[in-house]
Amino acid sequence: MKKYIKTVFIASLILSIGVSACKDEKKTPVKKEVAEKVKAKTETKAEPVVAKKKLKPVVEQVPNKYFLILASFQNIKNAERLQQKLIKDGYNSEIFEAANGFHRVSYKAFSDRTLAFQELKSARASEEHKENWLYIKR
Repeated sequence: MKKYIKTVFIASLILSIGVSACKDEKKTPVKKEVAEKVKAKTETKAEPVVAKKKLKPVVEQVPNKYFLILASFQNIKNAERLQQKLIKDGYNSEIFEAANGFHRVSYKAFSDRTLAFQELKSARASEEHKENWLYIKR
């Protein structure tokens, strides 16, 4: 009898644990026809893919503000003659008119102050360009 009570107790314990563990309701399977109708309604049309254009980044060019001056002339013709020679030698030369009437002839231009002063220092190291100077355009 003790064995019978023990067996019944264990069986009822297992049954109560099993019932308490199933908290969710039993799900009923969806009919295949209904699932196909829903699937047919939810299908979307494929839209054509539009090719995207690659945009080039816009680089804002900073205007040159620092110029290495090779010479300064009162006569514009002399300044133009030197400018043509510098252009022929591959330099990007410009002429600037000063308030005192002189014409400054540049042979290099920079937008960066540090780089301009470094170039001036290296140019003055040679005997040929010892008299060069830096013009800062305002």
